[in-house]
Amino acid sequence: VAFASPKNNKRKNKKKQNNKNVVGAGFGQSSQPKVEDLNYPDRIPPNAAEEPCPCGSTSDSDSSTDTGTGSNRLLYKDCCYPFHNKDKVPQSPIDVLKSRYSAFSWRMIPYILDTTHPISRDFKKDKIKWAKELNRDGMFDSYDFISLDIVKEEVLLDDNDENDNGNDETSNNTNTNTIEGFVEFKVNLKANKNSGHHIEGQEIVVSERSRFLRSTREGGWLYAGGDVKSSVGGEDIKLN
Repeated sequence: VAFASPKNNKRKNKKKQNNKNVVGAGFGQSSQPKVEDLNYPDRIPPNAAEEPCPCGSTSDSDSSTDTGTGSNRLLYKDCCYPFHNKDKVPQSPIDVLKSRYSAFSWRMIPYILDTTHPISRDFKKDKIKWAKELNRDGMFDSYDFISLDIVKEEVLLDDNDENDNGNDETSNNTNTNTIEGFVEFKVNLKANKNSGHHIEGQEIVVSERSRFLRSTREGGWLYAGGDVKSSVGGEDIKLN
């Protein structure tokens, strides 16, 4: 017993030292992984910058709601890339919608997290857990993204805004007094394998009216929620 006691004390002292190191790590480099470091698989094609942007925006669009599938589509580097690369923040609800559609299409999980407002029911404080859930069953892996069709944009202004913005509901509103916006749109998908819900090759139309809020901290816009329906064979099915 006399020889064991000093050994036990040494072990306790080592344990205290280890605890001290753990606490100290909070003020330096964190051992907590970042979402960007999780290395989940994506669907980003080689030389993505020179590919047509998934959102379908065109070079001759008269409105931000125009999308297409022809040769005049904007390249990714000139469309959604600056948002995904954090070179700029979305300046309208449609900016958020298009860039999130592209992010879902190419499986860019961090951008989905970054553009979700805290009031959204999808939002989670634990982003690592949230990212894992998205990676597991939230990135539409059973479907190919075909196209995005924007139906209408509505924006609400605060009481101090004297600019009626021409009463154009489908304009790309970048007014700093805009506080809330809604966008109606349809996403066209095609099942890429048989599943419990659809057979391979089946086309699905997802309709949604999404709500967006201006971020007072970042100055850009964030997705806040939406009502979603899936239309299969002409029949609308409520998803939420």
